[in-house]
Amino acid sequence: MKGFLYIVCTVLSEVVGTAALKETHNFTRPLPIFIMSIGYVLSFLFLSLALKVIPMSVVYSVSSGLGIVFSCLISRFYFNQSLDSIQIIGIILIFLGILLSNGSNIQNT
Repeated sequence: MKGFLYIVCTVLSEVVGTAALKETHNFTRPLPIFIMSIGYVLSFLFLSLALKVIPMSVVYSVSSGLGIVFSCLISRFYFNQSLDSIQIIGIILIFLGILLSNGSNIQNT
């Protein structure tokens, strides 16, 4: 359970870093640059902690999939970018892919 908390922290810090990267406006704004840097550093820290207790295949696929989903949601609600029905189906398929590819690994962890 602790490992999955690390994965959630990895994803959240990565998404915050990515959202801040968009706000840097070509690295001309100091506060978003600082937030982006902290977000990415924390992301790698939590990723390394997750890898200590969960197999790499599970950590990478879950964090990548959730990172895509949360990035889509941030782009929709924070940056007011649209999500069409194909993108929503893609998000659902990402969740299904994570469950199908890691179902037995997640149960054993």
